[in-house]
Amino acid sequence: MRASPSVATGATDEASDGAVPGERGEARGSGPGPVLVAACLGLFTVFLQTTETIGTLGAVQAGLRVEPADMVWVPSMYTLVVASCVLGGGALADRWGRRRVFLAGTAAMAAGALVLTLAGDLTTVLVGQAVAGLGGALITPSSLALITHAVRDPRRRAGAISAWAAASGLGLALGPLVAGLALRWWTWHTAFWLNIVMAALAAAVALVRVSESRNPAARRVDWAGQCTAAAGLALLVFWLIDGGHHGYGSARAVAAAAAAVLLLAAFIAVELRHRAPMVDLRLMRDPSYSASLLLAGSVLFGFVGLSLLQVMWLERVRGLTALQVGVQLLAEFGAFIAASVLAGIFVRRLGPRALITAGLLLAAVGAALFARIEPDTAFTGYAAAFVLFGLGCGLANAPSTALAVSHVPRGREGEAGGTVNAARQIGAVLGTSILGTLITSGFVERLVRVHDPRAAFTDAVGHATWVAVAVLLLGAAVAIGLSARSRRTRLATATG
Repeated sequence: MRASPSVATGATDEASDGAVPGERGEARGSGPGPVLVAACLGLFTVFLQTTETIGTLGAVQAGLRVEPADMVWVPSMYTLVVASCVLGGGALADRWGRRRVFLAGTAAMAAGALVLTLAGDLTTVLVGQAVAGLGGALITPSSLALITHAVRDPRRRAGAISAWAAASGLGLALGPLVAGLALRWWTWHTAFWLNIVMAALAAAVALVRVSESRNPAARRVDWAGQCTAAAGLALLVFWLIDGGHHGYGSARAVAAAAAAVLLLAAFIAVELRHRAPMVDLRLMRDPSYSASLLLAGSVLFGFVGLSLLQVMWLERVRGLTALQVGVQLLAEFGAFIAASVLAGIFVRRLGPRALITAGLLLAAVGAALFARIEPDTAFTGYAAAFVLFGLGCGLANAPSTALAVSHVPRGREGEAGGTVNAARQIGAVLGTSILGTLITSGFVERLVRVHDPRAAFTDAVGHATWVAVAVLLLGAAVAIGLSARSRRTRLATATG
């Protein structure tokens, strides 16, 4: 497969499978279609891993006889590795080749799933989650970079990113169902076989139909930036997760937070002085770019954080099995997928800021409805909350990502993908850790007063959900301010 060099604003981008003259730098034999298929398959696997793990937690704890305090690290290990390594994964994609990094990610994802299918103790499970997390950290930014490189037109690109985002919702939706079916007919190990198959399919499409591309101006790897960023983010995520369960004031939590601050400060110093930084922090001077990262994090804070609360409430209060939980959550995740598709259509007419604002407001309404549930509320009583919340998050998710990518020069798609996905993953970690901590502390306090575990847990879930509502409304306010600033800029340009 061959590709031609391309010239774009601020950077030069090339394909590395033997450059020949061609139209607009499109790789011959590698159109946007196959790229989108490969990218969606890869991202589907990344998010499938997330909810599969949550769906199998009870069986893992019972089968391996794990203490409850240690179980928090089964899903958290995956999140920790993804969040700490995703920034470096995007930079490596620009330097070493987007397809090459994507293929490495699918290999790591399949290897991690294979370890999980063979795991017989907690240590092996954590190793499998860490290896899969590395795969997720490589797949997520490189898949987005492949799309943004292949689709040149900004509005078509927004539609492609919407399809990519819908794949994440499909993975989240099917994870509980796969886990539930595995637990009903086999063991929890068998749930992860699907991840191996999906990773292999993504790799096959990429190998056969996707050409290599990279940014030739960014071939030198910024190892100092890579190491300080990964270590600093890992300690920050560790502090968020561990502190949420053992107290943020403990000696271990304080030490982790202090080390994270020092390492991230060192990362900033390194990047500002490096000639070819992993992340150009000067891009943060653009308020629109910085705000788009905040919006991307806010969407995932609400979506992933509240989804976890819903799973916990359905299992512990409603007493549903993993399969039943997966079926009921299809109302939310199905709405998320549908809204992601609609966002790809409407973004061409309305622009990303309007969709982000509408989506965050709609998600806040759905979350507020869920916050009012009672222990005996039936599915018909919270189905509307699920649908509205899923629709809102679906409308805001892809446009917030597309908005961030649109603010970087061409040739640096991997860097932009890594940065926005780091913001997304940190938002997801904050959502699960903060809301999870609020449930834990709130449940203990309320149980003393009401002496009814189901009522106490429901009250704690409602209290934590209102925090998610506040974050979503804050994000909507930022989006409104961003739209107003954009209108003032256009008016000034027109009159100047």
